[in-house]
Amino acid sequence: MTSVDFNFTEPIASFYDSVDAGMTTSPADIGSVKKSDFVVLNGRPFKVVEITHSKPGRHGPSKVHLVGIDIFTGRRHEDVRPVGHIIQVPKVDKKDYILVSIANDGYTTLLDEDTCQIRSDLSIQDSDTARRLRDKYEKGNGQINVTVLKALSEEQIVAFKVID
Repeated sequence: MTSVDFNFTEPIASFYDSVDAGMTTSPADIGSVKKSDFVVLNGRPFKVVEITHSKPGRHGPSKVHLVGIDIFTGRRHEDVRPVGHIIQVPKVDKKDYILVSIANDGYTTLLDEDTCQIRSDLSIQDSDTARRLRDKYEKGNGQINVTVLKALSEEQIVAFKVID
């Protein structure tokens, strides 16, 4: 019989192993999540639209029932987890830009007013917001400000406003 050496001084896993190097998410207790908070479910960023807590019963601790909407695709997702569970919370950034142009392939040219930097790496998706944005741009009635959301290394134009 062979023996396996086990080093008790070396931890098996730590809190820092579960956190991203880029700090795009942070852990949080699922019991502290509230409506309109952002959470990560199945590797996607969701906005919590409904949350209910059940009472503890004979078969275990109390549970949290989450209903979330994907902030980029708009899909609904439900999840049930125990109260003591840790859930990841994404870092969601919101930035406003001025729309300079939309190319035929769907890529936009955006101007950051604060830094005067131009970026041309963001494509508009095939959605209702994208169709309305393209229509407003082609009419050319005024300056268009767009709002870009960024979470989990994904960016998308989620809203726009025409300024006359």
